[in-house]
Amino acid sequence: MFLAGKTALVTGATGGLGVAQSAALAAEGADVLMLDIKGPEAVEALAAGLPPGAGKLRYVACDLADSRASQALARRLDTEVGGIDVLVNNAAVNPMKPIDGYDLDEWERVQAINATAAVALAQAVVPSMKRKGWGNIVNITTITLNGGWTDFTSYVGSKGTLLGLTRALARELGPFNIRVNCVSPGAIPTALEREVWAGQLDTYVKFLLDHQSLKYRGSPEDVANAILFLVSDKARFITGQNLSVDGGWWMH
Repeated sequence: MFLAGKTALVTGATGGLGVAQSAALAAEGADVLMLDIKGPEAVEALAAGLPPGAGKLRYVACDLADSRASQALARRLDTEVGGIDVLVNNAAVNPMKPIDGYDLDEWERVQAINATAAVALAQAVVPSMKRKGWGNIVNITTITLNGGWTDFTSYVGSKGTLLGLTRALARELGPFNIRVNCVSPGAIPTALEREVWAGQLDTYVKFLLDHQSLKYRGSPEDVANAILFLVSDKARFITGQNLSVDGGWWMH
């Protein structure tokens, strides 16, 4: 349990990817603060399945659309736990609409949740990481950054911000032994996927398997395992990178 004694904060933690990430971090000994706007009942069920000696899970209600309130909450949590060691910016919303199909209020909400929240939380936790001389930030981006889809402008724009933020923070925070990386999931089966693709799901699954090199679906645990690698000492010389976990879909 290489994260024993550490505290992790995961956003969007009660969704499909976030639950797997929280479980994986806790199984390695981290106490995990599970930030989300809904789903506290997921925490009790998740905790029951953890191995002996795992870290503790704690649900924290948070609406990331309010960046200033989210930052204030993260600062309080950081002080309370003696410093957050691992930050996973996982939360995202993805309205699938053409550029002229949504107004600026919706655009700004997507940017707030998907991108600005990552800045707000980094500002909250980086000071204690600097004091400890150790920290890891992992931002969840997306293979849709390759430009292969239409009607994803607000989502892809927000994830492009995260990619740039990752590289800039990796450069800035490296001297403090704080590493910053991205994980770009491919098409991972989640409730969000079912919601976005709805009646087109069968066609979509055929499309993605045709495009993947590996002819099977990935899982939320595949993404979580990539995060575990990046925050471990096995990745001690890796920062500023974007690791695709996509079955060989987008090779760059």
